[in-house]
Amino acid sequence: MLLSGDRETISISGLGDASLKIALSIQKCYPQPIIAVDSDYSFELVLDKINSLEQLHQKILESSYQTVS
Repeated sequence: MLLSGDRETISISGLGDASLKIALSIQKCYPQPIIAVDSDYSFELVLDKINSLEQLHQKILESSYQTVS
């Protein structure tokens, strides 16, 4: 996990369970919606309404170059 110098971007490597759990954990502690985008820009997900790892996996599978909330 990397934090950009301006503290506006967090980079988390991979789409494995550990990486996705970190993203969800950060969202739970952060008061504003966080947008997750993969390195290929094949999905853009708003994490504040995703409540579980399983739901996040499903949203990733459903996504195709669109914002899913």
